[in-house]
Amino acid sequence: MAYNDTMGSLGRVTRPAVREFEQKEKDRQKRALERSNAQDLQELDSYIGQITGLHHEIIEEIHWAAQTRPEVQQVYQKLRAGDDGALMKVIKSQQKLSGIHKLARGLGFTVEKGLVHAVLALHSPSIVPDFQLKQMPSGKLAEVKMPREVSMKIYRAYASSAILKVASDLFRLVPIGNVVVSAIAPCKVADSEYEEEWPVLSVNLLRKPVMQMDMPNVDAAVALKAFQNSERFHATQGFGRIVPLMSIPARMSL
Repeated sequence: MAYNDTMGSLGRVTRPAVREFEQKEKDRQKRALERSNAQDLQELDSYIGQITGLHHEIIEEIHWAAQTRPEVQQVYQKLRAGDDGALMKVIKSQQKLSGIHKLARGLGFTVEKGLVHAVLALHSPSIVPDFQLKQMPSGKLAEVKMPREVSMKIYRAYASSAILKVASDLFRLVPIGNVVVSAIAPCKVADSEYEEEWPVLSVNLLRKPVMQMDMPNVDAAVALKAFQNSERFHATQGFGRIVPLMSIPARMSL
Protein backbone atom coordinates (compact mmCIF):
# COMPACT_ATOMS: atom_id res chain seq x y z
CA MET A 1 0.00 0.00 0.00
CA ALA A 2 1.46 3.34 -1.03
CA TYR A 3 0.82 6.72 0.68
CA ASN A 4 2.18 10.23 0.62
CA ASP A 5 4.56 11.02 3.55
CA THR A 6 5.08 14.67 2.60
CA MET A 7 4.29 16.04 6.08
CA GLY A 8 6.58 13.55 7.80
CA SER A 9 9.40 14.36 5.43
CA LEU A 10 8.83 18.08 5.96
CA GLY A 11 9.00 17.61 9.72
CA ARG A 12 12.29 15.77 9.48
CA VAL A 13 13.68 18.63 7.41
CA THR A 14 12.32 21.60 9.43
CA ARG A 15 13.11 20.38 12.96
CA PRO A 16 16.91 20.57 12.49
CA ALA A 17 16.49 23.94 10.77
CA VAL A 18 14.42 25.24 13.68
CA ARG A 19 16.98 23.99 16.18
CA GLU A 20 19.76 25.63 14.18
CA PHE A 21 17.81 28.90 14.06
CA GLU A 22 17.15 28.78 17.80
CA GLN A 23 20.83 28.12 18.53
CA LYS A 24 21.89 31.01 16.32
CA GLU A 25 19.39 33.27 18.07
CA LYS A 26 20.74 32.21 21.48
CA ASP A 27 24.28 32.90 20.30
CA ARG A 28 23.21 36.31 18.98
CA GLN A 29 21.55 37.20 22.27
CA LYS A 30 24.61 36.01 24.19
CA ARG A 31 26.95 38.16 22.08
CA ALA A 32 24.61 41.15 22.46
CA LEU A 33 24.60 40.66 26.24
CA GLU A 34 28.38 40.35 26.32
CA ARG A 35 28.74 43.57 24.31
CA SER A 36 26.29 45.35 26.60
CA ASN A 37 28.11 44.09 29.70
CA ALA A 38 31.47 45.13 28.31
CA GLN A 39 30.15 48.61 27.53
CA ASP A 40 28.63 49.05 30.99
CA LEU A 41 31.86 47.91 32.66
CA GLN A 42 33.94 50.15 30.42
CA GLU A 43 31.78 53.19 31.17
CA LEU A 44 32.06 52.64 34.93
CA ASP A 45 35.82 52.05 34.76
CA SER A 46 36.23 55.08 32.51
CA TYR A 47 34.38 57.34 34.92
CA ILE A 48 36.41 56.18 37.91
CA GLY A 49 39.54 56.62 35.80
CA GLN A 50 38.53 60.20 35.04
CA ILE A 51 38.07 61.28 38.66
CA THR A 52 41.22 59.50 39.88
CA GLY A 53 43.34 60.53 36.89
CA LEU A 54 42.77 64.28 36.85
CA HIS A 55 46.52 64.80 37.09
CA HIS A 56 47.18 62.79 33.93
CA GLU A 57 46.42 65.75 31.69
CA ILE A 58 49.40 68.09 31.52
CA ILE A 59 49.11 71.66 30.29
CA GLU A 60 51.78 73.41 28.24
CA GLU A 61 54.41 75.15 30.32
CA ILE A 62 54.97 78.89 29.98
CA HIS A 63 58.70 79.41 29.43
CA TRP A 64 59.01 82.88 30.87
CA ALA A 65 62.79 83.15 30.50
CA ALA A 66 62.54 82.54 26.76
CA GLN A 67 60.14 85.45 26.20
CA THR A 68 61.73 88.49 24.56
CA ARG A 69 59.00 91.13 24.76
CA PRO A 70 59.87 93.88 27.32
CA GLU A 71 56.37 93.83 28.88
CA VAL A 72 56.60 89.99 29.43
CA GLN A 73 60.16 90.28 30.79
CA GLN A 74 59.01 92.84 33.33
CA VAL A 75 56.31 90.43 34.53
CA TYR A 76 58.84 87.61 34.64
CA GLN A 77 61.18 89.61 36.86
CA LYS A 78 58.31 90.36 39.22
CA LEU A 79 57.35 86.67 39.30
CA ARG A 80 60.92 85.66 40.06
CA ALA A 81 61.02 88.21 42.87
CA GLY A 82 57.89 86.66 44.36
CA ASP A 83 55.72 89.72 43.78
CA ASP A 84 52.34 88.77 45.27
CA GLY A 85 50.30 90.92 42.92
CA ALA A 86 52.04 89.66 39.77
CA LEU A 87 51.73 86.04 40.85
CA MET A 88 48.03 86.37 41.60
CA LYS A 89 47.34 88.23 38.35
CA VAL A 90 49.04 85.59 36.19
CA ILE A 91 47.45 82.69 38.05
CA LYS A 92 43.94 84.11 37.82
CA SER A 93 44.28 85.01 34.15
CA GLN A 94 46.00 81.84 32.95
CA GLN A 95 44.63 78.99 35.04
CA LYS A 96 41.96 76.75 33.48
CA LEU A 97 41.42 74.61 36.57
CA SER A 98 38.16 76.32 37.47
CA GLY A 99 36.65 74.99 34.27
CA ILE A 100 37.27 71.33 35.13
CA HIS A 101 33.95 70.24 36.62
CA LYS A 102 35.18 66.96 38.08
CA LEU A 103 38.09 68.69 39.84
CA ALA A 104 36.12 70.36 42.63
CA ARG A 105 33.13 72.46 43.60
CA GLY A 106 35.31 75.53 43.90
CA LEU A 107 38.89 76.75 43.81
CA GLY A 108 40.57 79.78 45.40
CA PHE A 109 44.08 81.18 45.69
CA THR A 110 46.04 83.30 48.12
CA VAL A 111 49.57 84.61 47.72
CA GLU A 112 51.57 85.73 50.73
CA LYS A 113 55.21 86.79 50.48
CA GLY A 114 55.58 84.86 47.25
CA LEU A 115 54.06 81.64 48.59
CA VAL A 116 51.04 80.43 46.66
CA HIS A 117 48.26 78.61 48.51
CA ALA A 118 45.56 76.92 46.44
CA VAL A 119 42.40 75.79 48.21
CA LEU A 120 40.04 73.23 46.71
CA ALA A 121 36.46 72.60 47.78
CA LEU A 122 36.28 68.93 46.90
CA HIS A 123 33.17 67.20 45.69
CA SER A 124 31.48 65.12 48.38
CA PRO A 125 32.12 61.35 48.51
CA SER A 126 29.00 60.94 46.37
CA ILE A 127 31.20 61.68 43.36
CA VAL A 128 32.23 58.04 43.70
CA PRO A 129 29.58 55.54 42.52
CA ASP A 130 28.04 53.64 45.43
CA PHE A 131 27.72 50.45 43.40
CA GLN A 132 29.77 47.85 41.59
CA LEU A 133 28.72 45.68 38.65
CA LYS A 134 28.60 41.96 39.30
CA GLN A 135 27.90 39.28 36.73
CA MET A 136 25.03 37.03 37.72
CA PRO A 137 24.61 33.30 36.81
CA SER A 138 22.22 34.41 34.05
CA GLY A 139 25.07 36.36 32.46
CA LYS A 140 23.46 39.73 33.17
CA LEU A 141 25.15 42.44 35.22
CA ALA A 142 23.62 43.53 38.49
CA GLU A 143 24.40 46.56 40.62
CA VAL A 144 25.66 45.59 44.08
CA LYS A 145 26.63 47.97 46.87
CA MET A 146 30.27 49.00 46.76
CA PRO A 147 32.11 48.16 50.00
CA ARG A 148 32.84 51.25 52.06
CA GLU A 149 36.57 50.56 52.04
CA VAL A 150 36.58 50.53 48.24
CA SER A 151 34.57 53.74 47.80
CA MET A 152 36.70 55.59 50.37
CA LYS A 153 39.90 54.43 48.67
CA ILE A 154 38.60 55.77 45.35
CA TYR A 155 37.57 59.05 47.02
CA ARG A 156 41.03 59.45 48.50
CA ALA A 157 42.54 58.78 45.07
CA TYR A 158 40.26 61.45 43.61
CA ALA A 159 41.25 64.02 46.25
CA SER A 160 44.95 63.26 45.79
CA SER A 161 44.64 63.49 42.01
CA ALA A 162 42.89 66.86 42.28
CA ILE A 163 45.66 68.25 44.49
CA LEU A 164 48.41 66.96 42.21
CA LYS A 165 46.64 68.39 39.15
CA VAL A 166 46.47 71.85 40.76
CA ALA A 167 50.16 71.78 41.68
CA SER A 168 51.15 70.50 38.23
CA ASP A 169 49.27 73.30 36.47
CA LEU A 170 50.56 76.05 38.75
CA PHE A 171 54.19 74.99 38.30
CA ARG A 172 53.67 75.21 34.54
CA LEU A 173 52.10 78.66 34.76
CA VAL A 174 54.39 80.53 37.15
CA PRO A 175 58.08 80.11 38.12
CA ILE A 176 57.59 79.17 41.78
CA GLY A 177 59.63 76.66 43.76
CA ASN A 178 56.78 75.23 45.82
CA VAL A 179 53.05 75.50 46.32
CA VAL A 180 50.74 74.52 49.15
CA VAL A 181 47.48 72.92 48.05
CA SER A 182 44.78 72.33 50.65
CA ALA A 183 41.42 70.62 50.22
CA ILE A 184 38.22 71.05 52.18
CA ALA A 185 35.37 68.55 52.15
CA PRO A 186 32.38 67.41 54.21
CA CYS A 187 33.57 65.31 57.14
CA LYS A 188 32.27 64.15 60.50
CA VAL A 189 33.42 65.93 63.62
CA ALA A 190 33.22 64.89 67.25
CA ASP A 191 29.95 65.44 69.13
CA SER A 192 28.00 66.06 65.92
CA GLU A 193 25.78 63.81 63.87
CA TYR A 194 26.14 66.06 60.84
CA GLU A 195 28.99 66.48 58.40
CA GLU A 196 30.67 69.86 58.22
CA GLU A 197 33.08 71.47 55.76
CA TRP A 198 36.63 71.30 57.09
CA PRO A 199 40.17 71.04 55.75
CA VAL A 200 40.92 67.37 55.14
CA LEU A 201 44.18 67.33 53.19
CA SER A 202 47.02 69.82 52.83
CA VAL A 203 50.28 69.29 50.95
CA ASN A 204 53.41 71.36 50.33
CA LEU A 205 54.57 70.31 46.87
CA LEU A 206 58.00 71.06 45.43
CA ARG A 207 58.49 72.08 41.83
CA LYS A 208 61.31 69.79 40.72
CA PRO A 209 59.85 66.43 41.89
CA VAL A 210 56.43 67.30 40.46
CA MET A 211 57.79 68.40 37.10
CA GLN A 212 59.82 65.19 36.85
CA MET A 213 56.81 62.93 37.43
CA ASP A 214 55.51 60.71 34.65
CA MET A 215 51.99 61.93 35.33
CA PRO A 216 49.96 59.35 33.34
CA ASN A 217 51.59 56.58 35.36
CA VAL A 218 51.69 58.22 38.80
CA ASP A 219 49.55 57.05 41.71
CA ALA A 220 48.63 60.43 43.17
CA ALA A 221 47.88 59.15 46.69
CA VAL A 222 51.31 57.51 46.86
CA ALA A 223 53.07 60.50 45.27
CA LEU A 224 51.74 62.99 47.84
CA LYS A 225 53.26 61.00 50.70
CA ALA A 226 56.71 62.11 49.53
CA PHE A 227 55.89 65.72 50.44
CA GLN A 228 55.18 67.50 53.70
CA ASN A 229 51.50 66.93 54.27
CA SER A 230 48.68 66.98 56.79
CA GLU A 231 46.07 64.26 56.48
CA ARG A 232 43.79 62.09 58.59
CA PHE A 233 42.23 59.20 56.74
CA HIS A 234 40.38 56.10 57.93
CA ALA A 235 39.70 53.15 55.65
CA THR A 236 35.95 53.16 56.30
CA GLN A 237 35.28 56.63 57.76
CA GLY A 238 37.22 58.52 55.15
CA PHE A 239 38.84 61.91 55.74
CA GLY A 240 38.91 63.63 59.10
CA ARG A 241 39.48 67.25 60.05
CA ILE A 242 43.07 68.47 59.90
CA VAL A 243 45.02 71.67 60.48
CA PRO A 244 46.19 72.84 57.03
CA LEU A 245 49.81 73.75 56.43
CA MET A 246 48.70 77.32 55.71
CA SER A 247 45.69 79.08 57.14
CA ILE A 248 42.62 79.39 54.95
CA PRO A 249 40.95 82.83 55.05
CA ALA A 250 37.48 82.53 56.53
CA ARG A 251 35.93 84.59 53.75
CA MET A 252 37.83 82.99 50.90
CA SER A 253 35.66 82.72 47.79
CA LEU A 254 35.80 79.21 46.35
